Amino acid sequence: MATFASSVSIKRMLGIPSTVTTHDDAISDLLDAVDQIILDELNLDAAASTTYNDKLDVTENGQSMINTTKRPVLSVTALTVAGTAYTEGTNYKIDKSLGMITLMPMGNFLPIGRETVEITYTAGFSSVPADLIYAGNLIGCSMFNQQSHIGFKSEKAGDYTYSLDNGSGSSIPSLAMRILNKHRRLFARGATWF
Repeated sequence: MATFASSVSIKRMLGIPSTVTTHDDAISDLLDAVDQIILDELNLDAAASTTYNDKLDVTENGQSMINTTKRPVLSVTALTVAGTAYTEGTNYKIDKSLGMITLMPMGNFLPIGRETVEITYTAGFSSVPADLIYAGNLIGCSMFNQQSHIGFKSEKAGDYTYSLDNGSGSSIPSLAMRILNKHRRLFARGATWF
């Protein structure tokens, strides 16, 4: 079942009456693709709460913060640093919306090394935000509209001519991209800020 879009909403947004079923199969075909596009854009494996286990490298001296690979974080099951278990609220705090772990108290730093930090956590959405559902429906409408003229850039009737597009079009409308940007990681995946 689709998470970020629905046939009913896409039909409503396209102005197709609910009694007209001509396009139902074509719209239904888009739903899984819309979900995958949004999950890819947000770097999630699933929209629902999913458990992840990150083994993170620490590459800089004086680093007291590190980021999970997925967000938003719903809960942390375990965090170990160089084999030592850490406790949330005592040894670290986490900004769940950003997936940013900060060591406590101030002045504590992560030891440099490969896979120095291991964190088991759940990330995703306990309930999908309404704006992401709206973005999904916008993407679905855009994809539906592109189906009938995919590959065409222009067409002319008198002395018939046509030209093909170079395939660089996007199925993500600007408004949908703006919504996705609100939920997207603010910095490069894997990057750390301190």
